[in-house]
Amino acid sequence: MNVVFKKITEDNLKLACKIQNEIFPKENAKANYLEQINNDSSKKEMDYNIVYLDDNPIGITGLYSYNEYPLDAWLGWFGILNSFRNKGYGRLVLRKTIEMAKDKGYKNIRIYTDEFATKAQHLYESEGFIKESYDREDDKDEFFIAKVYIYSKSLNNRQIDLWNNKIIWLKEQGRKEQLYK
Repeated sequence: MNVVFKKITEDNLKLACKIQNEIFPKENAKANYLEQINNDSSKKEMDYNIVYLDDNPIGITGLYSYNEYPLDAWLGWFGILNSFRNKGYGRLVLRKTIEMAKDKGYKNIRIYTDEFATKAQHLYESEGFIKESYDREDDKDEFFIAKVYIYSKSLNNRQIDLWNNKIIWLKEQGRKEQLYK
């Protein structure tokens, strides 16, 4: 299985948003993406990619990091189109994204998800991610009503430092997403 990552640029942004909206139909991907890359002063880096199998786009993946937590890469915009699921591509893309984080020098990789993403949670756990609840009430609003989990994995074979409810700005993200609906 040979998958290739192609960086999201202005030239392929429309395709990237189409893929993201198919995977996560409740989001306004283009507005959300543009808002993130143009106006998110909390982020140190954002590196998002369309995933191809041969010439066929099959998903999307990426990394971002917060200025406040420069050693932690966060998995973002990660998903595989329905027609390519349950064939091992999600695991392969996750592993390649983890390698990308290692190559960039990050010490940990993390992702947040909610209680309804059970298949994703199973994948993360099977790849050695550690699960913890995100219970920070001052970072939740009416848009984040589900139970939120943070998954963490060390990238250098040491014991992972758990996240321990440090802020990840979910409230701000929810507010921005609602502006574009």
